[in-house]
Amino acid sequence: MYVTGVSVFLLFLGTTYADIGNYTHAQIVAGMNPIFDVVDMNNDSFIEDSELTNAWLRVDADHDGYVTEAEYKNSANAKREFWAIVFQEMDRDGDGFIGLDTIYGEYAMMDTNDDNRVSRLEFDNFYATMMEDAYKHYGFLLIG
Repeated sequence: MYVTGVSVFLLFLGTTYADIGNYTHAQIVAGMNPIFDVVDMNNDSFIEDSELTNAWLRVDADHDGYVTEAEYKNSANAKREFWAIVFQEMDRDGDGFIGLDTIYGEYAMMDTNDDNRVSRLEFDNFYATMMEDAYKHYGFLLIG
């Protein structure tokens, strides 16, 4: 299964704090839904790996095979607090870049029923849990 650590690119890249503890699960989901809508290009309420690849190609503006925080920020339609934590989590080694392999890794983790596509519910649960866990671990989120 393809999985991409599509989940958080920050680790001390910013200096502003966001207290996501003030957001409900539903508000986090609503804040992330615009990203799902952009990736689900055929609007069938599922993300297939081909849609994920096409979205990646649009985000990787300089086509070097990696997405920087700036590229991600410029393409993210989610609330600032949310895209920041997603980038931070996806940039697991803290080098400031996310590779396509990371994105496919996260895709595989989101596909909880192994049907080779990610439903809106799987997407929502994955990202809301990611943000809620980040808040539990750090007490706040750094945003760039």
